[in-house]
Amino acid sequence: MASNRCRRDPCGFICLLLTYFSVFYADYVVIQYVLIPAYSGSVWCTLHGSVFNVILLLLLACHSKAVFSDPGMVPLPEMAIDFSDLRSQSERMNERGCEGWTVCSRCETYRPPRAHHCRVCQRCIRRMDHHCPWINNCVGELNQKYFIQFLFYTGMASLYSLALVVSAWVWRIRSEREEDGEKDKEGEESPTKHLIV
Repeated sequence: MASNRCRRDPCGFICLLLTYFSVFYADYVVIQYVLIPAYSGSVWCTLHGSVFNVILLLLLACHSKAVFSDPGMVPLPEMAIDFSDLRSQSERMNERGCEGWTVCSRCETYRPPRAHHCRVCQRCIRRMDHHCPWINNCVGELNQKYFIQFLFYTGMASLYSLALVVSAWVWRIRSEREEDGEKDKEGEESPTKHLIV
């Protein structure tokens, strides 16, 4: 099922690959250029690296679940049904006796209330929110939870990496000031004084 969606939406497939590339690149940058230079040889490097990677693992798990789970596709009928007389009726009840059910003019199937047709997936989706290219799938009744968790962990990873960058920057400024204080005592001028002023 997922492979059909990938073939139908090349933009979604590219966005899917960009998502995984961005996550792995962010992990590389945070570990290589933030944690190791700032906290090298410290327990904090291991702790922050572990926490950040757990957040990324949860992000990838929720993303994969949102990608590969069924969003709530309305099953297609086994044989073609003639809906011409049903469309002409003005009643709210169909022949199944379900109130609010309508007939989709595109995939010609009965669809429950709040179901919408996705032009990318070519199917009706129950409680469809939108078709998201970043998961290359529709966000619907059955995978909305995983999509929201994916967004939550993405925000959490972004805020945590920002906090790590700021703390590493503050740590570096403090260590430079301590080094400059020792040099000032010896009578040398520090280069960071000119930078700060």
